[in-house]
Amino acid sequence: MQYPTLLEYMKAIQDAGNNLDKLSHLSVVLDGHGEPYHISGDSSVVFKMQDKTTGKCYALKCFTKAQKGCADASSNSSSMKYLEKELLVLSQGKEEKYPVELMDWLDDDSLGASQLKVEDMSTEATKAELNEAITDEFSVKYSKDGRKLLKVPQKLKGTYAIKEGTKIICDRAFEDCKSLRSLVIPNSVTSIRESAFSFCSSLKSIVLPDGITSIGDETFFGCSSLASLVIPDGVTSIGNGAFAYCGSLKNLVLPESVVSIKGNLFCKWNGEVKCLSPNFIFEDGVLFNKGKSTIISFRDKDITSYVIPDYVTSIGGDAFSGCESLTSLVIPDSVVSIGDGAFSHCESLKNIVLPNSITSIGFCVFQHCRSLKSLVIPDSVTSIDTLAFCFCSSLKSLVIPDGITSIGDGAFCTCESLTSLVIPGGVTSIEKMAFSGCKSLKSIVIPDGVTSIGSGAFSGCESLKSIVIPDSVTCIGNRAFEYCFSLKSLVLSKSLTSIGDWAFNMAESLESLVIPDSVTSIGDYAFSGCRSLKSLVISNSVTHIAMGAFLSCTSLSSVVIPNGVTSIGEGAFIGCESLKSIVLPDGVVSIEKDAFRDCNFPNDFKQKLISRFGDKIFG
Repeated sequence: MQYPTLLEYMKAIQDAGNNLDKLSHLSVVLDGHGEPYHISGDSSVVFKMQDKTTGKCYALKCFTKAQKGCADASSNSSSMKYLEKELLVLSQGKEEKYPVELMDWLDDDSLGASQLKVEDMSTEATKAELNEAITDEFSVKYSKDGRKLLKVPQKLKGTYAIKEGTKIICDRAFEDCKSLRSLVIPNSVTSIRESAFSFCSSLKSIVLPDGITSIGDETFFGCSSLASLVIPDGVTSIGNGAFAYCGSLKNLVLPESVVSIKGNLFCKWNGEVKCLSPNFIFEDGVLFNKGKSTIISFRDKDITSYVIPDYVTSIGGDAFSGCESLTSLVIPDSVVSIGDGAFSHCESLKNIVLPNSITSIGFCVFQHCRSLKSLVIPDSVTSIDTLAFCFCSSLKSLVIPDGITSIGDGAFCTCESLTSLVIPGGVTSIEKMAFSGCKSLKSIVIPDGVTSIGSGAFSGCESLKSIVIPDSVTCIGNRAFEYCFSLKSLVLSKSLTSIGDWAFNMAESLESLVIPDSVTSIGDYAFSGCRSLKSLVISNSVTHIAMGAFLSCTSLSSVVIPNGVTSIGEGAFIGCESLKSIVLPDGVVSIEKDAFRDCNFPNDFKQKLISRFGDKIFG
């Protein structure tokens, strides 16, 4: 019997539900690149399968060469089952059912290592691999077994021929090779991975071999000189942004073999597309999945408004990304999910209504929508993910519904026009950089349920005049309110235990400060540059005044150091030029250098401090 190839099995297993007979209840598990998780060897390939009803995983072994003793295997092992005619595969132009072996999937099991020689098919070049690499005359690094091209020096120019026997071009292998003009890839290569040729801006010519089965995320991203490219018939999966910013590419044909497209392939590329794959529909400039329930890529560069059809239930990741002419978009109630980055860099988008059917706003969904002025987030939404509205610089009006429980890192970062905001009561933490750079934000209400304020959460909120930290908050992260130049009134939580480094650095308008007794730790430079600070009460629970904690608080004239303090850090009060009086308890045993440099203590008091701690404290 002539058995199918690995590529033919890969195609068949993608549609396991239709191509398996007795095992049709199993579906293939995908790896991090959206491809069937598999282990391949000299005579067989093992796919990881899952029973969706039970969640149990199995190993499905398929044969690429004749085996001995397969039919007897099941009689010798209760965990192995041999099925004679089970998997329908299109091989050499003819459909036929081929035998398989089914076993329990054990992550620490060899899965029949005596019959299956496992190959390392990982695509990220590791430090160990690079250290052991074989380097050719062009300083190109290959794995010691020759199967992987690991890394290429950015100075590589002209034409380069990849060595025969190479199977994988690793992640970012040719990234930023701006002088590379053409490339010869041998037929042995089956996988080109993430960002492999990204920003090869002079690359004009490349021929992909017939053995290629997958093209990774952003593989040709920014290859602005690439004029033509033929995707071989064997390619089954193409990653997100694979051909983004390929401005010279005139046309592209998606072959019949493609079964998986991960995100928008064509961001900022406007060439002609022809789709031969039965798994996708390209219609009126929009690439849909087979059932037209998902928009994968919206490609009409000139259209200003669009109504999404009501048969669409999901908008794919980056689907509308970079549609700079789009000003208005209507999303029907049929849509229940919006992918990461779906509308990012739609810089003219002014009007969009989100349906009540969605429950989350994902990663970077509206990032760089610079013309968006207002938005109503539906009550159905419970989470706003990382960078969701980052750089929406015109966004003035925003209502966050009460059902929101999570606001991600940098979610509203650099929303420069946002003037006020009420955070819902269900939110328990404000993540790092969540509202950083919101320079017009004058007021914000933090609810009682919040327990932590992340690093840089409100940094650069230049117009924020007052803030009350509720008593539920126990920690304030590094740089949380840095560069809040207008902050004049600050009430800290009575449950607060720690204030991070640079937390209120350059809060230039702050006039008075009471650090509650619950605080045990004040970070380095926590209140440095608070030039208007005249009144300061430090927590009795603090034992150490940190480095630069009150540096350049130029209006501070007197300070009482609490009895619990035993040490004062380097430069703690440096540049406090109005500071003439300080009460030091007997318990202070250590004062670091420059702690009181440029302070104007009376000479006799200064001499007492020098005799006790040395002149280093004055610089």
